[in-house]
Amino acid sequence: MLWLNGNFLNENDAHISVSDRGFLLGDGVFETMRATNGHVGWLSFHLQRISQSIDVLGGFPVKIPDEATLAKVISTLCQGFEKRHAVIRLTVSRGQGGQGLLATGASGSTVLITAKPIDLDVGCGPLELAISKQVRRNPWSVASRMKSLNYLDNIVARNEAADAGAEDCLILTQDGHVGETTIANVFAMLKGRLYTAPKESGIFAGLSRACVIDWAQSNHISLCYDPVTIEHLKTTDCVFVCNALRGVRVVSSVGDYMLNQTQSGLKLITKLSQHLENSIGR
Repeated sequence: MLWLNGNFLNENDAHISVSDRGFLLGDGVFETMRATNGHVGWLSFHLQRISQSIDVLGGFPVKIPDEATLAKVISTLCQGFEKRHAVIRLTVSRGQGGQGLLATGASGSTVLITAKPIDLDVGCGPLELAISKQVRRNPWSVASRMKSLNYLDNIVARNEAADAGAEDCLILTQDGHVGETTIANVFAMLKGRLYTAPKESGIFAGLSRACVIDWAQSNHISLCYDPVTIEHLKTTDCVFVCNALRGVRVVSSVGDYMLNQTQSGLKLITKLSQHLENSIGR
């Protein structure tokens, strides 16, 4: 079952117009959320972010359910799931019409909400990352600041990872520094300081990234946004990724390089992981 433009429907009964700009041009945005027992802990943050993304696209009339209504929709979609956790996706397109790229005249925005059960115990071990040879983060890209329906860069990089036998792919910044993966932000602990790429580098600064930064500041851990190279990663105490779906995962290798995981680094990851889990699942 899914929710489409105000109605609960079976998947086979749901239809989207062939003139929908999200389908034709990727003219829209989405949010991926984790529900625990039918409840999304960061729901208000996700709603705020998708609204900001719509504003970046120039704004368009769309009836996204308010937070209370959306919470009820998500709870209903999760009913009957045997798994405790579910992946919730809220997808919004500008709608139908418009002359080519120009959106003037477009109407009938599409709002789709889906829920799929997920086992977070699968794929929770150390993460092996390939390094993308085809994709770099572009600090001038509008799409880098949101989850747009045109996700081709991430798709290409993820295919590179699969071809290399890795689970995900590290995408470098335009200057060749560590950026992010296709689905997560990257942090590295080095000499007591926590490093991550700045927003200005073209990465997508996720909600979990903000949570990690807040936690680090409250625990008096120094944060640094200076550029980090692949060579730097070889000497770190730990490297980890985070997103709002799976929380924190330690990185065991990047390309051909095996990474350090010192006791102090693993201790940090354990504490941070517990904090993030409590925050996401509350």
